[in-house]
Amino acid sequence: MTDRTPRPEPSTPGPSGTPNPSSDAVGAPEAPSAIAGSGLPAALLAALDTAPVEARSLPDSPTTPAAVRSAGLHLRDLWLPAVTLDESALRHNLDRFARWCADQGADLAPHAKTTMSPHLWSAQLDRGAWGLTAATTAQARTMRSFGAPRVLIANEVVEEGQLAWIADALADPDFHVFCLVDSVAGVRIMESALADAQRPLPVLVELGVAGRRTGVRDLDDALGLARRVAACPALTLAGVEAFEGVFPQRRDDDSPARVRSWLDRLLDFARRADAEGLFAGADEVIVTAGGSSYPDLVADALSSPPELSLPIRRIIRSGCYLTHDDLFMERASPLRSAVADDPLRPALSCHARVLSRPEPGRALLGVGKRDVSFDIDLPVPRALLRGDRRIPLDGAARVVELNDHHGFLDFTGTGDQAPDVGDIVELGLSHPCTVFDKWPLIPVLDSEGRIVDAVRTLF
Repeated sequence: MTDRTPRPEPSTPGPSGTPNPSSDAVGAPEAPSAIAGSGLPAALLAALDTAPVEARSLPDSPTTPAAVRSAGLHLRDLWLPAVTLDESALRHNLDRFARWCADQGADLAPHAKTTMSPHLWSAQLDRGAWGLTAATTAQARTMRSFGAPRVLIANEVVEEGQLAWIADALADPDFHVFCLVDSVAGVRIMESALADAQRPLPVLVELGVAGRRTGVRDLDDALGLARRVAACPALTLAGVEAFEGVFPQRRDDDSPARVRSWLDRLLDFARRADAEGLFAGADEVIVTAGGSSYPDLVADALSSPPELSLPIRRIIRSGCYLTHDDLFMERASPLRSAVADDPLRPALSCHARVLSRPEPGRALLGVGKRDVSFDIDLPVPRALLRGDRRIPLDGAARVVELNDHHGFLDFTGTGDQAPDVGDIVELGLSHPCTVFDKWPLIPVLDSEGRIVDAVRTLF
């Protein structure tokens, strides 16, 4: 999907290194986002709020987030299919996970690639997030352009142009960027590209899992890499990182035990590297892991850090908690409804129209792979919306296949639970990371189906 939205101009930094949009672009929108709060500079969000974007689920397009918020629209006004956010569940999840991290004594740097939404980043920072996590340098660039004060790039950066951007970012004393290292070859590339940077780039040694993706496999090799970083004037060893999400994300086998054993290496690395004085250029030692499935195991593993010569900052990087979901996160999260007294709630839905009833027991929905996630689970039908009625399906229907723009719904329900052409099916989703990227503007609904907010995504 092509994003033709004008963004705040990144080449004209303000005094803190954030974009400084022209005054005519920034004019305060009629309806600023109540969800966003004050985590990011208001002027930059205002520029985003007033920039038109193609929005296929809105009755008027192109449109702006500010226009959607003030239009008095309702769910019934949307062009379907439409992905929406639930205001109450979204606010609950933001507050609940912030409290959970505080209870664990851990900081949060949410993986912001989940949403790529400045409105939602602002809401996370407003609730005390330490910074944002990016998967790529391009994402970090977008985060900086909207005023994020601190970004951890959870990858080794070895591209010359991206390192040139990092060198420029290092000249801004009010912006803090970090990245990972997992090879001497990568350190050499960074060393060369950043030789003239105004300050060293803080990096974290990444620990990996055999047979999976990036990261040093052996702890002794990781310490050898840390020594190489410590000897490099263009880099500062700032800590150690791992991503336990490479393990199977389930709670009904030996995966949690394997994760616990593997996470012990984080503190072991920190202790041994500190004993050699390898963190000499840092103010604190960052120890970070924690996707959305096992943040509790990470918090437990980091709960008794060794005595080091510097303070330890423990950071969890969950991203999917923000919207949770009906399937993937509901199976794996420590705050799932099956075990938590105050669980996270699904905040992301899709509404799709019944287009056809071609055979007994089958309906075709106007929704497909271009609209919803399908990489882990297919959507789950929650209810039929017929006129002013919401009819729970309670397992009487299931999505069995998705084409690009059609969903195959098999149903056993009879009477009111049997879908008719023209009905709306409310769908719960799985894995929010592969939903947000399909929708450049997402309406936010209250409990009555009124559109009370709208958020942009910038993929």
